[in-house]
Amino acid sequence: MKTENVRWSCSAQLDLLGFSNHLQVANWDIRTKTGRQAIGRLSSLEEAITFLEKEKGIHPQLYPKSLKYVRFNDALFLGIDAEHLSPPSGQTTLTGGYSMDQLRTLQPQEGKTAFEGTTAESGGDVAKFLGLVARIHGYINAREAQKSFPGCRTVVASGLRQCFKDRKGDDDFFSANLSVSTAFEAEKRGSSAGLKGNGLYVEGDVAMAIAYCKPCCAILAFSKFHRTNASLVDPYQHKQEREGTLTVSFGSWTIPEPIILDIAKKSLTFRRLNPTVLTNLQLFQDYERISTGDGQTERDIGNSLTESTPSLEEVNAAQLPLKTSAYNPFLFLEFGLEEDYSTFFGQE
Repeated sequence: MKTENVRWSCSAQLDLLGFSNHLQVANWDIRTKTGRQAIGRLSSLEEAITFLEKEKGIHPQLYPKSLKYVRFNDALFLGIDAEHLSPPSGQTTLTGGYSMDQLRTLQPQEGKTAFEGTTAESGGDVAKFLGLVARIHGYINAREAQKSFPGCRTVVASGLRQCFKDRKGDDDFFSANLSVSTAFEAEKRGSSAGLKGNGLYVEGDVAMAIAYCKPCCAILAFSKFHRTNASLVDPYQHKQEREGTLTVSFGSWTIPEPIILDIAKKSLTFRRLNPTVLTNLQLFQDYERISTGDGQTERDIGNSLTESTPSLEEVNAAQLPLKTSAYNPFLFLEFGLEEDYSTFFGQE
């Protein structure tokens, strides 16, 4: 087997929750009203594909190279190869370190750091991929919520892929692909393994790949913070406010614990990430561009891209909505699947 035909890939599985149970209620008769309702849930998956295909045709720069996707029954699978990322020989996971050749490539050339053909380029592609997955995840959950359906659970995983030709001689991305197998197995275990509800769960090596691209890593880091409905106000702790100040309680933030799964005799770490924050990964190059502007929002974005990620205590300490938004805008910015990219930044 030729190793040059082996790729490191990322795959995502978005699966409608309770779909089989929905059909069971209809006694598996899709001609009934309940059966038709269950089948109707598939439309949100197809609508999401329509949105991405239209946007990709108009704004291809937002999309990673070699994006593949297919809907199979009540699940949507997406995937990419990371061209310039691969685990060291003898390993199957990324280390987070650079090889000597990669370091030479990353050295400034003519005053600029090289991007094309580097690990940073592939890290950016993985980031765009995860951003797109998060946007689709949010869209499907919103559509499901409108009809009081449970939404979808999304699992994103990585792994090696052996290039496999189908009977027509075309590369079949979803065959001989361990990233697909890992995402499928993790999603199948579901709530019993800690992957609860309609959340978005990302395996550790996917995040490691994104870390090779610094601005993407800065955005990704904010996705560990989740909004909760718990109030910041403790009724058993009185605070004397300074004159002229106003404290508004609007919930707090938390960081879910990592989830360790043993899959194919490997211990893998998954995290539930905030899909709203992740949607911004598709726009990392735009955020870099506008971060040099003179406006307050532009400066806040620049600070968030260059400074260290705040701690949970620091995020919760900023109670005023405007103050919090200014401190780390990526906690509040969302690039939805239905958003028009041309007008998202207030420009035609």
